[in-house]
Amino acid sequence: MPPTETAYDPLLRRIHWATALLFIAAMLIGLYCGLQPAGTSPRRELLEIHKSLGITLFMLAILRVMIRATTTAPAPPAAFGPIVRALSQLNHWALYALLLVMPVTGYMFSSAGGYSLRYFWTFSWPRLFAGDKAIAHAGEITHDTLAYVVYLVVGLHIAATLWHEFIKKDETLARMWPRR
Repeated sequence: MPPTETAYDPLLRRIHWATALLFIAAMLIGLYCGLQPAGTSPRRELLEIHKSLGITLFMLAILRVMIRATTTAPAPPAAFGPIVRALSQLNHWALYALLLVMPVTGYMFSSAGGYSLRYFWTFSWPRLFAGDKAIAHAGEITHDTLAYVVYLVVGLHIAATLWHEFIKKDETLARMWPRR
């Protein structure tokens, strides 16, 4: 039976927007830090925030997947053709994958590379890969390479949202917009 609701679950909508804000902040901080010389200030301090945001996003992604698995998604708008539906699903699956894989590869790089693993200056995460240069290298290469995929997928997601809202005017954004 198709869902009768036209919007996603309220908790899922809140998590979506919290994720969006934190994801964009982590992306911008990571991009900025990538342009700064290693070991300098404020790069070190900003990377602490970047990593803490990444772990927070990982936890939110797990929560989000659990909520999404237990709630009914609204049916796609009738105006969506099969190509738009397929591209939308592909983009959403890519975002979920990136929300899970990016923090894992960042953790691999930091843990194995001997870098700080403090969570917002409170406690340190355990180092499961301490001193493993192969894992540090794999984590770094994968994390850095996937950063470009993040820029592309997030850019496409935002562009598609704006296209739906201002060109198609098909109420797609209203499905995820928080309600009072």
